[in-house]
Amino acid sequence: MAPRVLESFSERLSTAARRRLELLGVEVRLGHAVEKIDADGVIVAGERIPSQTVIWTAGVAPSPAGKWLGVPTDRAGRVRVQADLSVPGHPEILVIGDTASLDQDGRSLPGVAQVAIQQGRYAARLINRRITGRPAPTPFRYFDKGSLAVVGKGFALLQSGKVQMAGFVAWLAWAEVHLQFLAQSSLRLTVLVQWVWTYLTGQRGSRLIVNHRGSNPPKTGVGA
Repeated sequence: MAPRVLESFSERLSTAARRRLELLGVEVRLGHAVEKIDADGVIVAGERIPSQTVIWTAGVAPSPAGKWLGVPTDRAGRVRVQADLSVPGHPEILVIGDTASLDQDGRSLPGVAQVAIQQGRYAARLINRRITGRPAPTPFRYFDKGSLAVVGKGFALLQSGKVQMAGFVAWLAWAEVHLQFLAQSSLRLTVLVQWVWTYLTGQRGSRLIVNHRGSNPPKTGVGA
């Protein structure tokens, strides 16, 4: 339904993403909602698109916490919170992450991991200060470290402040960031090897679940 792909990115990067999708053979249709899905395909803007396989990717629904609490929510159902992440009228209740709706500089904060991580740290600091009787911290403010998005093999978008990149270098940056967020060094090496294998061969590694004891374990008995 959106007017362009990846709206959270700049218009230039959004255009680059669309061109990349079209090069991959994707026919991009914008500004229209899916009206119906049935066994024969989908109907978009009054036009039927025949298909035996329909993949729907529409995001996730927020937690129904707003209904539990009986407090104001935004159109998506996220709880409207104050600058200290508390629910209006309930300073003892803090809501963070995808369940919270908070405006900053005239725009609602996106439901991404970095927002949740920073809000979690702020909430912990606020609770600690309340327990120890110290003054509350300054209102929460999200620091945008940038955004990354992968669009096919070897192509990504990177946007951080005034820095905007699209292509292979941005994809390498995305890979580096994801490897750094893995907790164990051995896991980083495993994932790196798998990525290199997939990139060079176009094949994904296989995972097998093997019952080493066998499907028919030997019978045991008691001898006299």
